[in-house]
Amino acid sequence: MGAARDSESGPDQGWIVHVPTLDGAQIAIKRRVSKGDQPIVFIHGLAVNADLWDLPEIQGRDFHYRSLASLARQAGYDVWLVNLRGHGAPRMLSTPPPGQNDWCLDHFVLYDLPAVVTHVVAETGRRPFVIAASMGAMALAGYLQGTSLVEEGNGQYMVADPNLAAVRQQHLAGCVFAEFPAALRWPDSLYDREGRLQWRALLRDWWRTDGDVNYPFEMLARWGWLQALLQVAGEVPVRWLAGDSQGEPWYRKLPKPVADGIEQLERAAVQKMLQVAGTFTGATNHRAEVMLSGRRFVLDNIKAGVLRQLAKCVRYRAFISDLGRPDHVYSDHYDLITVPTLVVHGGRDRIANVEVTRSVFFQRIASTDKQFLFYEEIAHGELEAAPVASQKVYPQIMDWLAGRGA
Repeated sequence: MGAARDSESGPDQGWIVHVPTLDGAQIAIKRRVSKGDQPIVFIHGLAVNADLWDLPEIQGRDFHYRSLASLARQAGYDVWLVNLRGHGAPRMLSTPPPGQNDWCLDHFVLYDLPAVVTHVVAETGRRPFVIAASMGAMALAGYLQGTSLVEEGNGQYMVADPNLAAVRQQHLAGCVFAEFPAALRWPDSLYDREGRLQWRALLRDWWRTDGDVNYPFEMLARWGWLQALLQVAGEVPVRWLAGDSQGEPWYRKLPKPVADGIEQLERAAVQKMLQVAGTFTGATNHRAEVMLSGRRFVLDNIKAGVLRQLAKCVRYRAFISDLGRPDHVYSDHYDLITVPTLVVHGGRDRIANVEVTRSVFFQRIASTDKQFLFYEEIAHGELEAAPVASQKVYPQIMDWLAGRGA
């Protein structure tokens, strides 16, 4: 069954296609065609959807934000914005296979990305770039190493296939890994190699917020009761925090002084939520105005299986599979990656430690065309939606893409 296409109206006219995967999911992709024909595929991260790459432009008193997708369109690229399965409700939902109620990163690797890349190559006849952030970058790394699910007897296991890896990478012009947690570990861990809590480190350094530690993440990954509750619930319902993405906010119907006051309260509340999230991510550069400025809201629910796999990665101090037995260690096979690669990283990132990503991934990939961009003041999540990225990072990404058109 081929991809279905829906029209999209508005100033950024384009269309949405629904691409079938081998396991029966339907992956929604928003295509925004420009004058050029070089495609770029954008992959989102955890708890967000494709629109995070395509937020509306906003000019503040002391900042100017433009999305990377809009800059790519202006430069003439054919932009494809992907929602991984279960993301994008209600307007651009990627549906899982019938009867599937939970899934993990392995499903993105095995089914979603292969279907997306195959469709884009077939539709355009060109080798696309892929730009992926955080969890999306993890899925991309698994896809590039040719990960496959092998059935044997009554069981199944995952392998990295060098031949499939080579074929997949021949169909790509290059890849950009932003905020990539190549292995979910930190230089200064709260736990020793045997998994024992180091109480002295906790009591001495509980206040630390630099990128070399993430005590909250490490502790949450080991709380079995929390994981059991999550499994019963099935997901973390983040989407309810998002506002109505259609039209003007409800309070704009009130008298202007009242509406302005409510808007200030809303902006302050969102800014506070961003600060709380910064406890885990290290972020300090987000602006509530960017998240509240337009017609799109990007928060999305987190499935239990995704968090279960990420918690497992933290405990094993690697990027590791959740499907099949024995475990497949993705981070042991980065040497299979030969495609032109740009790694973009922030020094304040508390999810993806810069030195871990540099040593585990960047220094090990076999690409002869690779570059590492480092920004000391940027943290996790800010490369997609913070004005500082729009001003400092996006021009360098665009320069890198321009030098490798295919």
